[in-house]
Amino acid sequence: MYSLDSDFNDLIDKIRDPDALNPARSDPVFYFVYDPKLMLDLKRHLPRWTSRIREAGFEVRRVSLADILWEMVDKSGRWDVWLELESGADANQINEAVRDVLRQANNLIDRVAEVVESTPDGTVVLLTEAELLHPYFRTRTIESRLHDKVKTPTVIFYPGERSGQYGLRFLGFYPVDGNYRSTLHGGL
Repeated sequence: MYSLDSDFNDLIDKIRDPDALNPARSDPVFYFVYDPKLMLDLKRHLPRWTSRIREAGFEVRRVSLADILWEMVDKSGRWDVWLELESGADANQINEAVRDVLRQANNLIDRVAEVVESTPDGTVVLLTEAELLHPYFRTRTIESRLHDKVKTPTVIFYPGERSGQYGLRFLGFYPVDGNYRSTLHGGL
């Protein structure tokens, strides 16, 4: 039977020794892939897993992608206008307006990169709430921006399905994207 805890225990081993099975010595970015149906279970496990990472000798920095997304929306100053227009707009118009704010000058991606890159050594970064990037971004966009800039282990909690060694299906309904270069963990 599938176990989130078992997959996470394996991930902690990888975090302790990220180069053990990585001949390319790529960035220490890991995707923790889980079935989107287990989203609430995963959130319940996070406090315990945070403690386990600390027991392994690391500090933990949890970064909510939802918080960063809302920070960008709030800074845009458009929220009140959107609420006024919401009743007369269709979902595509609303999503396009939000997408515009998040992609303007790469606001969201640059903010995530800033947080990850400023993390002190000896700290594991946990990027949570990736599901809220739908329909604006895929996590691979974040991974691409972080390439060659990550010095501390970074775990992206990825709601979706694995497809082979490098392929993922975001939220289980997007087409398979086989261009992930980081280590995929779990989800099998």
